[in-house]
Amino acid sequence: MVKCYRLDEVATIEEGKIIPSKKYFTNIGVPLITADNLKKLMLDGDIEQLPKVNITFGKHCKCVPVPAKTIILTKANLKDTNKYIYQSETELCIASEIVAIIPNETIVLSDYLLHFLRWYKMNKEWQHLYHIPINLPMIDIQNKIVQTLNTIQLLLKSKEPLLTAVEGLPQHFDNVSVQVEHHSKSLHYGFQQAQYLYNHMLYKIFKGEHK
Repeated sequence: MVKCYRLDEVATIEEGKIIPSKKYFTNIGVPLITADNLKKLMLDGDIEQLPKVNITFGKHCKCVPVPAKTIILTKANLKDTNKYIYQSETELCIASEIVAIIPNETIVLSDYLLHFLRWYKMNKEWQHLYHIPINLPMIDIQNKIVQTLNTIQLLLKSKEPLLTAVEGLPQHFDNVSVQVEHHSKSLHYGFQQAQYLYNHMLYKIFKGEHK
């Protein structure tokens, strides 16, 4: 059974506030996400390098804390093909350029929503997020779908380090350049096929063909 919802019916959407003044920053606190450091976080995944704020100051701090498993987006580039979308692994604070989507996981799994938002094409401003329609199967079905999509994503994340390792082999072994070139081309083709499979599955799932 699949049911159609508006996004704001299955998730809380929070808008970030202004960046706190320097006196609220600390060595031990809650990481602060801005548009700039979100881009960096998407590249290296090192959340420990983010600035941290002391949220115990409450209303004086003027920042918005969000829980783990929240989906983080930048307001500015939601229309872009390569929009930045991040799933938090821990509690975070969000700055004014950021929108946070906190899923109600009794209705929609955070991972399922993450894949949906990667697929969904935004053609309006960020406020349109509230009205996005999303078809949701039962949680057990979502879980099975997520396991498959996460497996493909994990494979795709290994692309760059694997290709770098293979293409670096001629530095350590003699007379392997031809074989390395052949294997490199095969790997490129394999990853292209995996990306195609991921995109095709997203289309079938979120267009409702999995019903």
